[in-house]
Amino acid sequence: MKGRFIGLHARAFVHSTEVRERVEEALRNAVGGGELRSIATEGVHGNPIVILEADILDPEGILRFFSRLGEDDLHALLHTLDGRVDEGCNLFVKVDKQSAFLGQVRLGKGDDVISVRIRVTAFPAKQHIAEQVAREALEQELARRARAEALGR
Repeated sequence: MKGRFIGLHARAFVHSTEVRERVEEALRNAVGGGELRSIATEGVHGNPIVILEADILDPEGILRFFSRLGEDDLHALLHTLDGRVDEGCNLFVKVDKQSAFLGQVRLGKGDDVISVRIRVTAFPAKQHIAEQVAREALEQELARRARAEALGR
């Protein structure tokens, strides 16, 4: 999987009903670290919102993101890749914010999520090539896990 991804950007919203430190912890748990940045803003109704962001540029760090996902979630990503990769060769993943706070990285749905955008290396830079690169990388992660399990690790 090395060299297939060149950047990971994650974003989470801290609503006024949430504890910022908990959302920060969820974001760090989801992406494995990175320096957090914050932007204070307002919602449509004037409610305060903080946007937290983190970037992972280290290819090993990006691979660790995938290694935190469960096998079922990796299979779900594989089956939905055509709707997750855009024309700019970005792979989009939503992570459940509550699970991430508890230290479990799981795919999420809806708006209360950590949004992750992963830049896929594709040459030429075409959506279908990026999908294939991402598919091969996910399949390799699943195969790595199967080998490790077979060896009893």
